[in-house]
Amino acid sequence: MRIAIIGTGVSGLTAAHLLNPHHDVKVYEAANYIGGHVNTIDVEERKQSLSIDTGFIVFNDWTYPNFENLIDKLDVDIDDSEMSFSARCENTGFEWSGSSLSTLIFNNQNWKLSKPYLILFDVLRFNKTAKRFLQQSSEELSLEEFLKKYGFSNAFTQYYIL
Repeated sequence: MRIAIIGTGVSGLTAAHLLNPHHDVKVYEAANYIGGHVNTIDVEERKQSLSIDTGFIVFNDWTYPNFENLIDKLDVDIDDSEMSFSARCENTGFEWSGSSLSTLIFNNQNWKLSKPYLILFDVLRFNKTAKRFLQQSSEELSLEEFLKKYGFSNAFTQYYIL
């Protein structure tokens, strides 16, 4: 069978690898590199070259068991790593990291501000409220409408959601 695969992201490359032994597979990519959002670029910062991963990747056995099986089959070594998220607003200087409570509140001068406390409170409330809303409501709301209806703080909306 002749099969065309559009995109050279992880899914496209995995499909091509698995189908290729039994089919005539052609892979097409619009970008000038393979890998989709799994892409590393070199950035010059203060006369030093840094390799920056531009993709947001979660790799664990409960989310991607088939991908993990493929990695194992290809005998690719894997290492455990810590996953975290951080952000900095250039306009206000507000920065935070989601690694722990201390990186949210005590990063920079954040402990003096109300934003980190509002964000923390609203993250917990958002997760609980969103789950309950999805389970119990037939109402259709945009994310913006949902945030307004349930009174989430501007700090949460600006620095966490957006």
